[in-house]
Amino acid sequence: MYQVLYDIALRLGLGIILAAGMLVLIAILQTIFYNSTKQIHLVIIGILIALIIYALGDIALDVLGI
Repeated sequence: MYQVLYDIALRLGLGIILAAGMLVLIAILQTIFYNSTKQIHLVIIGILIALIIYALGDIALDVLGI
């Protein structure tokens, strides 16, 4: 049980670090490519959704023990 909680906490912590990095990346890209911010946001949102789906699936596999 503690290992599952540890894995979930580790993934959440890494997710927060990744999210902070993505915010910095968005700020840099918006500064460089000011006219195409909508496309930048769509790409970043797509990447984040894919990472969330991957993390939830990984956590589900750990909880189910498959």
